[in-house]
Amino acid sequence: MAVNIKSARVDELLGQLRQLTGRGATEIVRQALELELQRQRQLRRAARLRLELQDLQDQAAAHARPFDPDALYGADGLPG
Repeated sequence: MAVNIKSARVDELLGQLRQLTGRGATEIVRQALELELQRQRQLRRAARLRLELQDLQDQAAAHARPFDPDALYGADGLPG
Protein backbone atom coordinates (compact mmCIF):
# COMPACT_ATOMS: atom_id res chain seq x y z
CA MET A 1 0.00 0.00 0.00
CA ALA A 2 1.40 3.36 -0.99
CA VAL A 3 1.09 6.29 1.39
CA ASN A 4 0.62 9.88 0.33
CA ILE A 5 0.68 12.32 3.22
CA LYS A 6 -0.61 15.81 2.57
CA SER A 7 0.47 17.69 5.64
CA ALA A 8 2.87 20.59 5.75
CA ARG A 9 3.71 19.82 9.39
CA VAL A 10 4.59 16.21 8.59
CA ASP A 11 6.75 17.35 5.67
CA GLU A 12 8.50 19.82 7.97
CA LEU A 13 9.15 17.21 10.65
CA LEU A 14 10.34 14.69 8.09
CA GLY A 15 12.68 17.24 6.57
CA GLN A 16 14.15 18.09 9.96
CA LEU A 17 14.73 14.43 10.77
CA ARG A 18 16.30 13.78 7.37
CA GLN A 19 18.66 16.68 7.93
CA LEU A 20 19.58 15.63 11.47
CA THR A 21 19.98 11.91 10.77
CA GLY A 22 21.00 11.74 7.14
CA ARG A 23 18.46 8.95 6.63
CA GLY A 24 15.87 8.76 3.92
CA ALA A 25 12.18 9.46 4.36
CA THR A 26 11.23 5.79 3.99
CA GLU A 27 13.66 4.70 6.71
CA ILE A 28 12.47 7.44 9.07
CA VAL A 29 8.81 6.57 8.54
CA ARG A 30 9.50 2.82 8.85
CA GLN A 31 11.32 3.29 12.15
CA ALA A 32 8.66 5.64 13.51
CA LEU A 33 5.93 3.15 12.63
CA GLU A 34 7.83 0.24 14.16
CA LEU A 35 8.39 2.19 17.38
CA GLU A 36 4.74 3.21 17.59
CA LEU A 37 3.60 -0.35 16.91
CA GLN A 38 5.89 -1.62 19.66
CA ARG A 39 4.59 1.06 22.06
CA GLN A 40 0.96 0.19 21.31
CA ARG A 41 1.62 -3.51 21.84
CA GLN A 42 3.28 -2.75 25.19
CA LEU A 43 0.33 -0.59 26.26
CA ARG A 44 -2.12 -3.32 25.28
CA ARG A 45 -0.09 -5.96 27.12
CA ALA A 46 0.16 -3.76 30.22
CA ALA A 47 -3.62 -3.24 30.21
CA ARG A 48 -4.20 -6.97 29.87
CA LEU A 49 -1.78 -7.71 32.71
CA ARG A 50 -3.49 -5.14 34.94
CA LEU A 51 -6.79 -6.95 34.40
CA GLU A 52 -5.20 -10.33 35.08
CA LEU A 53 -3.52 -8.99 38.20
CA GLN A 54 -6.82 -7.63 39.48
CA ASP A 55 -8.42 -11.05 38.91
CA LEU A 56 -5.60 -12.76 40.81
CA GLN A 57 -5.89 -10.26 43.67
CA ASP A 58 -9.64 -10.85 43.84
CA GLN A 59 -9.14 -14.63 43.91
CA ALA A 60 -6.49 -14.35 46.62
CA ALA A 61 -8.70 -12.11 48.73
CA ALA A 62 -11.60 -14.55 48.38
CA HIS A 63 -9.46 -17.43 49.67
CA ALA A 64 -7.42 -15.56 52.26
CA ARG A 65 -7.73 -16.35 55.93
CA PRO A 66 -7.29 -13.71 58.59
CA PHE A 67 -3.78 -13.55 60.00
CA ASP A 68 -3.44 -14.17 63.72
CA PRO A 69 0.11 -13.47 64.90
CA ASP A 70 -0.65 -15.08 68.27
CA ALA A 71 -1.18 -18.41 66.49
CA LEU A 72 2.47 -18.45 65.42
CA TYR A 73 3.76 -19.28 68.90
CA GLY A 74 2.44 -21.37 71.72
CA ALA A 75 2.19 -20.44 75.39
CA ASP A 76 5.75 -21.65 75.86
CA GLY A 77 7.04 -19.15 73.29
CA LEU A 78 7.96 -21.81 70.76
CA PRO A 79 6.56 -22.04 67.24
CA GLY A 80 3.14 -23.63 67.32
